[in-house]
Amino acid sequence: MKLISIDIKSDKQTVAEAIAQFLIELDACKKGGFKVMKVIHGYGSHGVGGAIRTELIKTLKQLKGKGTIQDYCLGTDLANAKTFKKIAINYCPDLLADRDMNFLNSGITFVII
Repeated sequence: MKLISIDIKSDKQTVAEAIAQFLIELDACKKGGFKVMKVIHGYGSHGVGGAIRTELIKTLKQLKGKGTIQDYCLGTDLANAKTFKKIAINYCPDLLADRDMNFLNSGITFVII
């Protein structure tokens, strides 16, 4: 299955708008049969991404706890997330070609739907 990327770090969005966009995109991905999504949220270098990242992590923890998503992994944690990577690549072989799977990037998070 093809990897889908969504970008919620727009400088013009509030944190609430970015999270709302993520939830809409997540629902669309589930309905579309996607199993893995890469969320580009930024890391705060311009003052916005950091707040979006923080709120996204809270949201992902809640969604995982409810069983809405299977798992998630921050771009900074991928080096130590062998099990996550194995499962994600099994669902989405296109991840093998994604440079962020082997590059620590605090501005992205991978989600297994």
